Amino acid sequence: MANDHTQTAAGTATWLVPEGEQQGVRRYLETILERWKLIAAAVIVTTLVAALYVATADKSYETHADLLVTPISRDNDALTVLGLIRDSGDPTRDVETAARLVTTRDVARIARQRLDTNRSAGSLLDDVSAAPVAQSYVVAITATATDPRFAQRLANAFGEAVVLDRTRKLYNQLDLLIAGLRRQIKAGTAGDVNVLKSRLAQFEALRTGPDPTIRLDTRAEEPGSQSSPRPKLSIAAGLVAGLMLGLGLAFAAQLLDPRLRREEQLRALFRLPVLARVPDEGRSGHGGPIPPQRLSPAAVEAFRMLRSALAPAGAGGSDPGGNGFGAAGRCVMITGSSPSEGKTTTAVNLAVSLALAGQRTILIEADSRKPRIAQALGVSADRGIASVLIDNLPLAEALVTTNAYGDRLKLLLVDRDGDWMADQLSLPGARRLIDEAKRMADFVIFDSPPLTTVIDALPLVETADDLVVVARLGKTDLRQLMLLGQLLAQHALRPIGLVLLGVSPPRDQSYYGGTGGGSPAALEGAGERQPALPTT
Repeated sequence: MANDHTQTAAGTATWLVPEGEQQGVRRYLETILERWKLIAAAVIVTTLVAALYVATADKSYETHADLLVTPISRDNDALTVLGLIRDSGDPTRDVETAARLVTTRDVARIARQRLDTNRSAGSLLDDVSAAPVAQSYVVAITATATDPRFAQRLANAFGEAVVLDRTRKLYNQLDLLIAGLRRQIKAGTAGDVNVLKSRLAQFEALRTGPDPTIRLDTRAEEPGSQSSPRPKLSIAAGLVAGLMLGLGLAFAAQLLDPRLRREEQLRALFRLPVLARVPDEGRSGHGGPIPPQRLSPAAVEAFRMLRSALAPAGAGGSDPGGNGFGAAGRCVMITGSSPSEGKTTTAVNLAVSLALAGQRTILIEADSRKPRIAQALGVSADRGIASVLIDNLPLAEALVTTNAYGDRLKLLLVDRDGDWMADQLSLPGARRLIDEAKRMADFVIFDSPPLTTVIDALPLVETADDLVVVARLGKTDLRQLMLLGQLLAQHALRPIGLVLLGVSPPRDQSYYGGTGGGSPAALEGAGERQPALPTT
């Protein structure tokens, strides 16, 4: 086998980053960087919603009045019949009892009268709440209103009303008890008149004042600022909510659309160099690969870089043929993980770049399902790879040339397309084809189908000297790219590097000079002279 870059076993594929190393904080940070526009949009939307709420919501004001609860001793049996708040031994329970007494219909009716308002008692209750204050004997009455002055009056009115309500109910009970005691004392039927008189005196004293177990301790003050909406808090909440929503959407989008977005994602999968970065050239007018004449100067330079990266890999050895690569050229396989990633564009333009540099180049179309090379270079062939593999036609007779590149670039095209041709690539004749092509050229470039989609070209990959993996920003599926890496590792194959298509084009392409395009004239204009045509 001619591959100089194979691994001894799949388990020693050090170029493939283990899946465990692809996780962690770094991957999350990369996801955030990749989807920062989505996160920013979510933050902007939620912040605008918060600002709209602040601008349109009715202002409300909140204030508090405090009730002090003083339960009677549970040892005072004379007062247990009065319904006063009695010490239960649990302060929390006593204060909670008092809090429930505040928000009753009876209290609301009294407060309505004191406020002299047309609002119903039920609507007033909607704007008032009462709750114990921590581990104390204090009940906080909270009132909310659109007018700060009314909020103050509402809180105080309920504080006064609950004391008045409890006092009225206490008086009603005392009146009944006092009348009963007086009758008993006057009749003299009770055993101990002195006890009755003492109790009567106690009840009459209570009748002179309010309920001793509850009183309005702190009156509410007029609030100086609105309680809602709170502009700063609302905007901050909008920012936080937008950030959380944006992060959630970003990670969801990453799961639903795991496409390659940044070059750093390649480094998270493979320990391989990026041999060339090809600018985004859009799509060709006919929907196929981008032909050389439509390349921008920056793209032409990118394929020159790829050509330069391949040349050192083939250097060395004796040179009886004078081609700089020993007795035989090198076979370079161009593949990818999925269709429409730019494999054919890369194969065609690499072959053209090699030919224009004076290298004898044969470009072989190994994708029988979607042959596109003839379309890209404007040629046709009645005989091609099927004729060589099936009909035993000599390779030299099946090769075709183009008017633009002459004999330096020869093409072996698909002459019979279809799925049935895939099996022909695994036959011994396919390997003999490669050996013969390498004897005829300095470089043999194979345009392979995506290996994770169809396995057609895997036998050819195992015989290639160099394997180049193509990926496109915004198109390549990271899951498929990972599967491709695992497939290659299982067969002890190591790519020499990656070609990344779809990168942002340089802002100023005038530095590259020339007229653009991949024609010989354009490349000569960029400073590359035409070499003498070598013979085959």
